[in-house]
Amino acid sequence: MKAKVVEKVKFAPGKWKEAGALMKNFMEMAQKQGFPPVKIYGFISGGDVVQTLNFVTDWDSLGNMETVMDKMFSDPRMLEMMEKWSNVVESHEVSILKELSPEELGM
Repeated sequence: MKAKVVEKVKFAPGKWKEAGALMKNFMEMAQKQGFPPVKIYGFISGGDVVQTLNFVTDWDSLGNMETVMDKMFSDPRMLEMMEKWSNVVESHEVSILKELSPEELGM
């Protein structure tokens, strides 16, 4: 089953520049571990327009996502980066989406 992961990240006040360096570091490490391309979206309007980004990733399967995540969580450099990430993030919500066909919805 294909899955789309949407991560809504609100950064702590005054931590935007520090977060940028960590995002760059994460993208470089994640790509080496087999993480698929990440699209980054900012809000044009809405309640979370300030210091909030959405990271969207398309996975071929949940099994592939699990394999890549296991590799990443066993990498000491990634764990160190994640600890620093927690200092710049105010909130981090993760949603895993499955596309539904019209038939699945009874349409």
